[in-house]
Amino acid sequence: MIKKLIFTTLITFGVIHHSNSQQINSFTPKLIIGGKGEILTITGSGFGNVQGNSYVSFFQESNTYSDATTSNQLKYLSWSNTEIKLEMPVAFSNKIKLNINGNEYFSSETLKVNANLGYRNVNPLIYNLLTDNNKKGGVTWFVHPVYWNNPEIKEAIADVMREFRCKTGANYIIEPLTKWVPLNLNQGIHILAPDSSLNVVGFNDKLWTSCILGTETFYNYQTQLLRFSTTQNWYYGKGQPPSGTAKFRYVLYHEIGHSLGLGHVNELGESMYPSVTNLPSDNWCSRDSITSSEQKAIQHYIQLSQNFTFRACGINPMKQITNCEDVYNERLQVKETEFKREVLYPNPAKNYIQINLLSEVPTDIEIRNIFGKICLNTKIESSEKISLPSNLPSGLYMVSLKSVIGQSYHRLIIQ
Repeated sequence: MIKKLIFTTLITFGVIHHSNSQQINSFTPKLIIGGKGEILTITGSGFGNVQGNSYVSFFQESNTYSDATTSNQLKYLSWSNTEIKLEMPVAFSNKIKLNINGNEYFSSETLKVNANLGYRNVNPLIYNLLTDNNKKGGVTWFVHPVYWNNPEIKEAIADVMREFRCKTGANYIIEPLTKWVPLNLNQGIHILAPDSSLNVVGFNDKLWTSCILGTETFYNYQTQLLRFSTTQNWYYGKGQPPSGTAKFRYVLYHEIGHSLGLGHVNELGESMYPSVTNLPSDNWCSRDSITSSEQKAIQHYIQLSQNFTFRACGINPMKQITNCEDVYNERLQVKETEFKREVLYPNPAKNYIQINLLSEVPTDIEIRNIFGKICLNTKIESSEKISLPSNLPSGLYMVSLKSVIGQSYHRLIIQ
């Protein structure tokens, strides 16, 4: 509900009194992430030595400034006649507004909010966090067969997931949804699927749950749905989409951003701008990566999800990723099935290979080209990532793994 603000002007003997001593001189930083807990410092004059009924107001997605009730709930760290410090809440880019004893003052400069990290409580900041939901370290997104069985769509989903895994540490993996289920939050699993009933391009549904231990209540996401319209003329490739099509990867960036706690912003060029198709988003949807502000906001959120100390109701923190490229969770699947052999991936490879030694013993690694020439010779004592020589041409190679247990050979394709 949007509340109307009623402003009054003090009139004495028919003369309107204005004070020129109250003004905003500056503020820092000029670019900020809303909802992350960053400190905004406002300097000027005439603020009053104590806050009293005065407050700072920020522009909202509702196209109005936050009212007195909302603004007074913010976390003010200090208030003096010349300086105000407070935690920056979720907001849209615009000028800062001060309400000093009923009078309003605006900054001359615009505060840029390039990313927002949504919260359930602003003072103190409380979030709905992600956890080790799948007992494999994070969250499994079950992909609908219509998507999983289409190589082009499956590749697009995997690429986008890798972008988030490698840029932010979000422990998301994908697996096929082998059994059809209705698209609702009661399934208890995270699902990514087309939806013929959707009247928007894409949508993120969330179901949160809470657990109480003593005086602490922990909130987390139990299940989510990422749904995409079937009426769109989708383009699943990279770069600028052809005219008349909607870029699936870009819409997926936006909706996964929501799944990781991001809210909308009004800054042009950001993935979390409210529109994801048509203008103005067509001007920047050729981008195949998240922005630096979105990366910073999600990294902060993932750190919160990885480092909380709450332990009850079977809740455990999201684990750190050991191989961000492994969106299919192939390494863990190998461990779980207990294949008694060394594993090498990714394959095909580009810049590196990951060697997974199920028996942690010193192992000699040798890579030869098709002519038998040694291209790399090294030794490892535990599972680790190995950088490939930058001058290796694309083609087929043979990898030898030799230890006291035995020797094995693996074909490797370098792209």
